[in-house]
Amino acid sequence: MPIEVHALAVNRANISNARSFEESDAGVFLQWQLPEALTQPDNGQIDFPLVPNRWLVVRYHGPANARQAAGWVVHSDFLDNDGPQWGARGTARSLALYDSRTGPAATGRRLDLRVGSWVEPEGPAEGLFLTAVGPGLPTFAAYQPYNQDVFSVHDSLVYRNGDPALVDGTLSYLVAGWYSDDGADSLSKSAGIGDLLPPDPAELSPEPARLAGILDALGRQPSGSSQTPRTLYSGTALGVAWQHDADSRP
Repeated sequence: MPIEVHALAVNRANISNARSFEESDAGVFLQWQLPEALTQPDNGQIDFPLVPNRWLVVRYHGPANARQAAGWVVHSDFLDNDGPQWGARGTARSLALYDSRTGPAATGRRLDLRVGSWVEPEGPAEGLFLTAVGPGLPTFAAYQPYNQDVFSVHDSLVYRNGDPALVDGTLSYLVAGWYSDDGADSLSKSAGIGDLLPPDPAELSPEPARLAGILDALGRQPSGSSQTPRTLYSGTALGVAWQHDADSRP
């Protein structure tokens, strides 16, 4: 499923000329836009659909014969009061989602794949909860300061050991998202939508005929050989110009 990815490069000129930026904002702000179907209530009701809660972000830079990469996994529905088994605290700076167990909680974190590998944590007993809107905040997914490390990241372009920022050049980013629980994926729920599948879904078992019928009804094409209904949301931001010490905005 394609998504739009937007990149904003902030260099010295941006920081000097704009009151909204600080020194710590140097780098690239990367935000991805959820598909429209995930930003509207289900069937005209007040409940919004669940959105992907895991995102892989990869940055590429350097010439074609010496390409370098860095990657992060964004744990979008991490809550900072979920206990030590979840690791570091949430990093969303401007928003607290309400956790029914303990009250308000900062949400979102990311793992730098250069310093550790991603291990899927055990999910909360209540199941997935993340949607495109926050508590009383319909612009949660649209306004980047609300959703850093949820639906956006800030790439400071500094190596993990504190070395100076990357050399000037052109950057590209890949973003890919999925649900940590396949049961929340629209593909796994499609068979239960009335009048969606011709013929009756019951006549499409066993797999892979059932999955093929779902994909055909939704106008999608299968990717790979997996028989597990799963949607991958992906997009790119290509050719992002980066000049750390430039006197003009990128």
